[in-house]
Amino acid sequence: MDTSKKKKASPTAVSAARQHELEVEREKLKLELTQVHSELERLKDLAGRSQADLQNAKERLQREARDMRRFAMESVIQSLLPTVDSFDRALKHLPDDLRSHNWVVGVAAIERDLQGKLQSLGLRKIECFGQMVDPMKHEILQTGPGEEGRILEVFDDGYELNGKVLRPAKVKVGAGVTGNPPQSASGG
Repeated sequence: MDTSKKKKASPTAVSAARQHELEVEREKLKLELTQVHSELERLKDLAGRSQADLQNAKERLQREARDMRRFAMESVIQSLLPTVDSFDRALKHLPDDLRSHNWVVGVAAIERDLQGKLQSLGLRKIECFGQMVDPMKHEILQTGPGEEGRILEVFDDGYELNGKVLRPAKVKVGAGVTGNPPQSASGG
């Protein structure tokens, strides 16, 4: 048995077979690379959407927290308005001989401090005496002689909190009648 006479494949045949294997491997790798790129793009898209969702959720939570704080502050301030009114009425009706009394001066200082703190939170008194009535800011309780629609008297002050009407002012407005009714020509 002569093994030296084994058939050897020609170098061209080996290189063609090897080239075919390499081509198949290359196509397989190209397909895997395409799949990896597709998966990468899908994951990038998913990450982008997740990041946007997270940012939206964060903004929504911040907005809800701000709204809750604002609502809580509105409720507290609204509950203090009758106290503010009481201070105002008490100090307006104070007899002159008591105005310089130390106790009264102290109470007036407390009232000013309370007003200052409420103003720093955004509370503003609605200035309305002599103005034309605004149904968004004024509640008409009475009418009387005077220019139609002009505010003649303020019964209770109205307040705005950061531009939003918290409580409308209770007012008396002119009904368009200027005073005494006209007399007839017969004098009677």
